[in-house]
Amino acid sequence: MSSPSPWVNLDRAKRAIELFHAGKVELMRPMLAEDVLWRVPHSHPLAADIVGIDNVLAFFKRVQTDTDRTFQAEVLELLGNERNIFCLMHVRAKRGGKTLDQKVINIWKLRPEDGKVYERELYMEDQPASDEFWAY
Repeated sequence: MSSPSPWVNLDRAKRAIELFHAGKVELMRPMLAEDVLWRVPHSHPLAADIVGIDNVLAFFKRVQTDTDRTFQAEVLELLGNERNIFCLMHVRAKRGGKTLDQKVINIWKLRPEDGKVYERELYMEDQPASDEFWAY
């Protein structure tokens, strides 16, 4: 089986972001590998290496719930090939009187045989501010 074209992967990434914001995270299931590793770095209560598609989808739902569905990410740049998607975003959310407003880089690693995301890394513009936002 040949690997999906980079354009297909970029279209999938855009669609995944749209589904997340629409609260339709279950529809993202076909885009993720069953054993996906979703890295949420740093030192706050949501920080963890989340393993498995069901756990990752539950994490997505929690982010939306914990921010009263205010979490939004504007795509600034989206680049990719058959193995990686690089996405620069501007994220915004409100939670418990706090505001998150900064840039973030997501790196989605793709399986070449089917284009599914098998790992994600995240880099925040201001990590201490992000940790404070997610702290309880």
